[in-house]
Parts: sequence; C-alpha cells; structure tokens
Amino acid sequence: MEIRQIQYFSEVVKYGSFSKAAEHLYISQPTISNVVKDLENELGVTLLVRTTRKLELTDTGRLLFQYGQQISQSLQHFHQELDDIKNGHKGTVKMGIYSSVGTEILTRIMSEFYNLYPEITIQFVEDGASHLKKALINGDLDVVVVDLPTDETFNYFSFLNGDLRLLVHQDHELANKEQVNWSELQNEKFIIFREGFTVHNLIMKECRRIGFEPNIICETSQWKFILELVSFNMGITILPQSSVNEITVRNKGINVLPLIDQQVNWQIGIAWRKGSYISLATRTWINFVKDKLEKNEIDN
Repeated sequence: MEIRQIQYFSEVVKYGSFSKAAEHLYISQPTISNVVKDLENELGVTLLVRTTRKLELTDTGRLLFQYGQQISQSLQHFHQELDDIKNGHKGTVKMGIYSSVGTEILTRIMSEFYNLYPEITIQFVEDGASHLKKALINGDLDVVVVDLPTDETFNYFSFLNGDLRLLVHQDHELANKEQVNWSELQNEKFIIFREGFTVHNLIMKECRRIGFEPNIICETSQWKFILELVSFNMGITILPQSSVNEITVRNKGINVLPLIDQQVNWQIGIAWRKGSYISLATRTWINFVKDKLEKNEIDN
C-alpha cells in the first residue's frame, strides 16, 4: 500500500465521485479507478460500494479514510516543519487581540522582539473574545488573547489581570466622587464594547446581579470612539484597567473612577491550539512573550 493510493482513495471519498477527484488531481478517471481497485485487491476488502447515484463507504473504507486524513495532516506538518528548518527564523505570526486591553504591552514586547527577529512579522487582528476563539479553532489565527480560565482545547499562559473602571465626563454629577457604586449607574446612558467582548459580558452580568438592565445607547468595538462619545458627555462607559497599566485619558475632559460594591476582576491569557502544528515563528513569539512576562521585564 502506497501513500499515493491512499491519497487517491481519500480524494474520491471527499468529492464523492471518481470523475471529480480525477479532475482535482489532474489525472484521468480510469487511472484513479484502477488505483482504488488495485488498493482493494491488495487489502482483500471492498472499500467503496458503487451505486448509480453515489459512492458509499464500507466499514473498512471508513477506517482507511480516517487514517488517510491523519497521514495527510502529518505530511502537511512535515513540509511545514521542513520549511521552518530551511528558512530559519522567518515567517508571519497572526495574533488575535482585544482592542481594549494589552496592546501597549504587546507593542513594547514586539519592539524588542523585532530587534532579535527582524524577519518574523507579527500581524495583529482585533476582535472580541468569542470571534478570536473561533478563528483560532478554525486555523485562521496562530495565537490569541483569551479569557481565563479557558477550556482544554488550548495551551496557554497568563497574560494580564485587572478590574473595571468607570469613565465619566468631568461635568458629570459623579465625576468628583472618590468611588462609585454600581447601583448608582441604573439611570445612566451606557456606551460600551459590543457583545462578544469580555468587558461587555462582565458589565451585563454585574448590572443584572445588582438588579437592573443597563440603558445602552451605543455599542462599538473601538476604544477611541467610546472615549470620544464620553468626552462629549453623551453617556458613561466602563473599561478594563490592567494591574500593569492605568487607564490614561489626556485632554478629553474625562475622569476615571473606581467601582465598588463588588469588585469585578478579569484575567486574560495568550493561547494556541493544543495538538496542532505550531510554526517555528509562532513558537519563537510565544516563548519570547512568555519569557518577558515571567521575568517581569515590562515597565510601566
């Protein structure tokens, strides 16, 4: 049994047709039919039941197809690793991040990283937590920022933690208070991150725990847009503040206040797919970030 035979058989199964599989492989239909027939003769089993309308897998055929997929994936990983060895520290890493937290820290780390690995490009993709997870699972991203704790689908390490802060216009009636209760926000107009972002879920959960639905007048994915709306005194917002960086609002007439009653904490990590191939460039980036965090080499 040869890899080529398994590949041809797998293509027939995927396309459900000898002719479509032959077209995809750029070979003739008789060629692929003979290869599959020879494979069945060699194994002494029937792999496919041919009917006038469709092809059906036998139990043996289903087993071979499953192993064929594993072999195909292993070959793909081999070629990817071979390219890594040939190219050295070169490549592109696609990383999903929140637009709300962590970007300043990653910018500083990336600056140092680029000095050591100038031929590795880091592409940042901004989105909400749920969308980033899906993109990682689908293989569209190499590494993402995730809420912690997360499930066993990923490998990860802790990145940041913090709490939530209230931001109001300097002329707002709450602006000069030292701290604010969540219950004082019941009649306020909320400008917040859209659904799918961690901070959105935290705000909704805490408001409902207190016993009210927030009056949301705007949802967006843009941190700067939220600040602009608050600076025009259109409403209040609640944003995450990390233990490493305080929220800074310059020349916008906005006050940042702590929230009490029950402090809402958050923690995020950096994650990648468990059991999947990780390119050398991605592994280099992951290890570099993790090393910087563990050595506490991130300055305020």
